[in-house]
Amino acid sequence: MATGRTTSRWQRVFVDGYDFSGQARKAGPLEITRAPADLTALSDPVRGYYPNHSHVNVGAINSVFDNTATTGIHNLLATAGVKRTVTIAQGIRAVPALADPVFAGQFTQGEYMAADDGGGVVVNLPFHGWAEDAASVLFASPWGVLLNANVARTAVNSSTGVDLIDVSTAKGGVMVYHVTASSGGAHTATIKVQDSDTDVSLDYDDLVGATTGVITVTAGVNGLVAISPTATVRQFVRWQIVLGTATSVTFVLSWHPG
Repeated sequence: MATGRTTSRWQRVFVDGYDFSGQARKAGPLEITRAPADLTALSDPVRGYYPNHSHVNVGAINSVFDNTATTGIHNLLATAGVKRTVTIAQGIRAVPALADPVFAGQFTQGEYMAADDGGGVVVNLPFHGWAEDAASVLFASPWGVLLNANVARTAVNSSTGVDLIDVSTAKGGVMVYHVTASSGGAHTATIKVQDSDTDVSLDYDDLVGATTGVITVTAGVNGLVAISPTATVRQFVRWQIVLGTATSVTFVLSWHPG
């Protein structure tokens, strides 16, 4: 990962297993706020609130209108009020690569609004924060690291991984994934996260629970997998794949420490 300042030019936007980076004009603001929720009822004699609760939101995605049948944002994301798996990968002075920062999770899409912008049609998709049934992610940060940057993989990973800095934690975490392409048809594979103490390839082991299990890998397959919030995660992590009947899988994978 390069270091230093960067711009939104190097952001890439993935929603529900599709790459909308060629349509999206802006995404955000990416928010984590900790103002206590006011839970005061009309008859309460004193003010009540919900402490130590973070509000996390991916903001809004503003995009050029595109109604291409299989890839256009209009045909894929025009339904509001549903849970979406969203990943915003931020490249550092280049397209996103291994270890670059990622903001990701499952969020509720609030609306889908089309408008005229100087003669061009654009759409805006505001989100309303963590999806209500995604409570398993609340112990992890939406900020994480990119393990695979929408690259096609055709064999197991024998490379080194990403340094999480902490030698070892017992706080678990979350993996977020999007399959954007595969070798075609109803083929299968397993995507997972491995960890290590040393970043030596042979020292990597499967991180228990951080796996998709065997899935049919086609464009649009996506998800979030949370492991136990007390699970130990070692200092280094990397992507791994087990090819079933698939010969190639293109996917985005990020890891979000607890």
